[in-house]
Amino acid sequence: MNRPEVHDVIRRWRAIADGYAHEPILVGETWVADLMRLMRFYGDGTDELHLALNVPFVFAAFGDEMRVIVEQEEAVIPAEAWPTWTGSNHDAARFPTRWCDGDDRKIRAALVMLLTLRGTPILYYGDEIGMADTAVPHDRLKDPVGLRGWPVDPGRDRSRTPMPWTGGPHGGFTRPDVEPWLPPGDSSRNVAGQRDDPGSVLNLTRELLSLRRDRPDLREGAYATVEVSDDAWVWRRGDRTIVAMNHSESVLEVGVDSGTVLVSTHPGRAGERTGTRVLLDPWEVLVIAQQTEA
Repeated sequence: MNRPEVHDVIRRWRAIADGYAHEPILVGETWVADLMRLMRFYGDGTDELHLALNVPFVFAAFGDEMRVIVEQEEAVIPAEAWPTWTGSNHDAARFPTRWCDGDDRKIRAALVMLLTLRGTPILYYGDEIGMADTAVPHDRLKDPVGLRGWPVDPGRDRSRTPMPWTGGPHGGFTRPDVEPWLPPGDSSRNVAGQRDDPGSVLNLTRELLSLRRDRPDLREGAYATVEVSDDAWVWRRGDRTIVAMNHSESVLEVGVDSGTVLVSTHPGRAGERTGTRVLLDPWEVLVIAQQTEA
């Protein structure tokens, strides 16, 4: 694992990929705990992986520990390389459980963070509706890790259960008379139930993705930390976009640029004009456009 000669292999793969007109992208499941070792998988930024999963970020505590990792990567990543951020995957469990303890406020805050940091966000199926881990009983386990480690380590099946498309039997994943590979979990959070709810997690995700597409700052703008405390993280993207996060249970006042709220994790604040200080409710995040923008 992570032997030096793997980089020779990746460079050969990159040369092959670069020869295709449709520009395929090499994404690495780079299971590396050391940030400098992780950066090696980018090579000089043009000759190895296009995107390398930041595993320390995945397993960081939600809040200030993540900020430190983001700042460290921004300081050492090759100039031509591009960060990659994710919270959930098939090995690490789901961020709504691991980071957020099922708290809807934290789930929304995490999605805003993932979709506004500089880099490419990767959403695992179910992240867009706030899907949590599912407890899988021993007699339904399929994962060899869980079968070997039970009950101390229940394995990874908890994050691999069926997507809840509806609130019906098996969450609409299969016909009612078909037993899925793993047991479905709580289907109260489902796509059909959130699709037409403007205040749902799904529609917050869609709103954020649309904002990324439409706003150059969020597609390609630089990252810079603006203000930090034990409970707040404020960062700038590009020239005219600020993201302000309260990662605490207290109301906070933080410094921002005067501007207009584009997206909020709390309903009703979009379009609000801000001064140079703004109040944030517990676990609230705002995306703000500077007032100087035409």
